[in-house]
Amino acid sequence: MRGFTLIEVIVSVSIFVFMILAVFVVMDIGRSSYFTGGLAVEVHQEVMKPFMTIERELRETAPSQINLSSGNSSSSITFKVPHDNDGDGDVLDNYGNIEWSGDITYALNGNNQITRTASGITSVLANNIINLSFTRSVTPVDILQINVTARKTSLSGRQIQDTGGLELKMRNL
Repeated sequence: MRGFTLIEVIVSVSIFVFMILAVFVVMDIGRSSYFTGGLAVEVHQEVMKPFMTIERELRETAPSQINLSSGNSSSSITFKVPHDNDGDGDVLDNYGNIEWSGDITYALNGNNQITRTASGITSVLANNIINLSFTRSVTPVDILQINVTARKTSLSGRQIQDTGGLELKMRNL
């Protein structure tokens, strides 16, 4: 009866160990890619989240109700929207003039968050934001450009960054 020699067993075990290590390396790369891809989606969502709220409100305002003058840029914007202040169910007063809400402010705070402040109440619209800019065109004066950049760092230390922009036209002149 013949058995395996010590050399044959060592070679077999070595090959098996190398194969197991290769499988773990491939799994680790796949796991890292999966989480990095998930992180990229999260960053993109943070860029897109504030646009819905900001767009809806800024489309309702008039260029005269924005604190940002034509040809300028800022990381915050304060404005007013039509609002029924006297409770009669209409946004027009007795003289036919539009009733305006109190100030609404969108800004980038020190915690890398886009915030909305209205009537003294501040809410967070997005996190991990490193840049927010509002730019008002010189002509036509009713066009507003909004740019948002978000950045997040993965567990492995890789930084994922995404930028989004929106150009909108204010309705009320």
